[in-house]
Amino acid sequence: MEKNLFEGFFSGDRLEQLISIGIKAALIYMLLMVFVFLERRLFKRIIARRDRQLADKTNLVFLRNTVIYTTYGIGFLTILRLIPGMQQLSSTALAGAGILAAAVGFGSQQAISNIVSGIFMVLFKPFRVGDFIDLGGESRGTVVDISLRHTTIKNAENRMIIVPNNVLNNQSIVNSSIVHAATCAFIDVGIGYGSDINRAMAIITEEALKHPLLIDNRTVEEKENGDPQLTVRVIALAASSVNLRAWAWAANTSNAFVLKCDLLKSIKERFDSEGIEIPYQYTNVVVKKAE
Repeated sequence: MEKNLFEGFFSGDRLEQLISIGIKAALIYMLLMVFVFLERRLFKRIIARRDRQLADKTNLVFLRNTVIYTTYGIGFLTILRLIPGMQQLSSTALAGAGILAAAVGFGSQQAISNIVSGIFMVLFKPFRVGDFIDLGGESRGTVVDISLRHTTIKNAENRMIIVPNNVLNNQSIVNSSIVHAATCAFIDVGIGYGSDINRAMAIITEEALKHPLLIDNRTVEEKENGDPQLTVRVIALAASSVNLRAWAWAANTSNAFVLKCDLLKSIKERFDSEGIEIPYQYTNVVVKKAE
């Protein structure tokens, strides 16, 4: 009995049909890969041209992902229709597209929310590919890709942060590149109450002005009025220190970070050489003798 079933399944007509389906599926798969390769290559050239022109490429990146995913979907459906019995299923699915869409939407609300959020981000552009954004905590970096479901951010450690689009669409984002890439670095230093405040402010100014990454962010009017390029002020009289802050501008976020690190080091060295105290936290213990 089992032998008859085995022979019936691999009968001549059935075997020829399976071979034919396999060959057609293989051809469709190869054409699919060729189309995807050509699409990737085409979009790569267009995006490279946009890079050379310093133009926004966000729409192109999103369109590339959409076209490639659509091509994969069409190829999968085409291969599916080759399988006997699937033609009727495909026709029924197309005829009831509204009901199917509602059912899929109910079952995959999160995925659809990501897709819709991605479309909104491309249309309204709270950020673009190449912008430096901060989502809070350790989630900050440069946007490298916006797909249908998620956005990829490369942080300072060259790690990729994958964030769902609906999460980005529902939270506050600090965009350091959307208008002007120049970034202000706060240089905060505390000095002892017995130290010379004016001398400490002068040292901070000198060290900042000679740093190669410092830029002049003053307006034309501020320059005409003689406003200083670097501002240093006392921002707090703390428990054990007088806190000073300098507003130092750099061309972008990365330069601002390097500028801040370098200035903290050079200011500390100058303070040490000129006897200006940088206090550390300590506790006074008062011992009283009993009478």
